[in-house]
Amino acid sequence: MNKKVTGILLMVLAAVGLASSTIVIKFIYRDTGLLPSDVSIWRFVIASAFLWLLALVRPAGAKAARGVLVKPLLLGVVFGLSSLSAMFSLNYLPSSLYILILYIYPSLVVVYALLAGKSVPKLFWLGLPLTFIGLFLTAFDFQSVFSVNPVGFVITMINALAMSAYLILSERVFSDGGSKAVGTRWMLTGAMLFNFLWIPLLGLRLPDTGRGWVLSLALGIFGTRLPLLSINVGLQLIGAARGSMLITLQPVIAVLFSTIFLDETLTLQQWVGGGLVIASVILLQLSADREARDGGNSPA
Repeated sequence: MNKKVTGILLMVLAAVGLASSTIVIKFIYRDTGLLPSDVSIWRFVIASAFLWLLALVRPAGAKAARGVLVKPLLLGVVFGLSSLSAMFSLNYLPSSLYILILYIYPSLVVVYALLAGKSVPKLFWLGLPLTFIGLFLTAFDFQSVFSVNPVGFVITMINALAMSAYLILSERVFSDGGSKAVGTRWMLTGAMLFNFLWIPLLGLRLPDTGRGWVLSLALGIFGTRLPLLSINVGLQLIGAARGSMLITLQPVIAVLFSTIFLDETLTLQQWVGGGLVIASVILLQLSADREARDGGNSPA
C-alpha cells in the first residue's frame, strides 16, 4: 500500500473517530450533568492518561519523549482551544449553522498551502465549492429561521481558525521523523493543561453515573486519541491540504451515525448533500497535485 493511500485511509479513520465523538458527546449531555467545559477537560485528561499509561508499558517511548516536548505541547494548546470553543459554540448556534461556519477551515488550509507554494489538488477550485454545497444540504434545515448569534459566530470562527492552524502546524511539527505516538502524547498533554487553566473560572464536575464514565472513556480514547493520532500520521503522508478536505467527511458520517444510534431519519436533501460531499472528496483525492513551488513539498 503506497503512502498516499495509507494517508487517505488514516484521515478517513480520523473523520470516523471525530464523527463518533459528536454522537458520544450528545449522549453525555443527555445522560449526565456535565457541562461543555467539563466534557472538553475530561476528554483530554482521559486521552492523555491513556497514552501515558501506555508509556509505562513501553519505557522506550517515554525516554524518546524528552526530545519532543515544546512544539507538541504548544500544538496541543491550539487543539485544546479548538475543542473548548467547539463545546461552547453549540450553546449559541444550532448545529447546522455551526457546521456551515466551522467547515470554512479546509478552505483556509488550502489557501495557506497555495500561498506557501505547497502542492494542492488541481481541482480544488471545483471540489471545495461542491463540498460546501454538500455540507449546506446535509446540515441546513430550510424550514428553520435563519439567524446568527454574534457571540456564537465569533466563537465558531475561533474554532475554525484553531482547527486550520492545527492541521497546518501538525504537518510541520511531526515532519521530523520522530514517533508520532510520543508526539501525540505530548500534544494531548498540552491540550489537557490548556483546559486546566479554565477550571478556576468554569469549575469541574465529575461524571455522575457509571454510564457517564463509560461514555467519557469512549470519548477520550476512541473520539480523541485515535483520530488525533491518525491525523498526525496521515498529514505526513498526504499533506494538510488533502487531509483537511478528507476531514469534511466528518459531519456526513455524524449524520449517518445519528440515524443509527439516535433514531434520526435522513431526508432526501441530506442524502443529496452527503452524496455531494463524498463525490467531491473522491474527486479531490483522484485529482493530481499542482506543482509545488521551490520551498514547498508534497508528502504524497
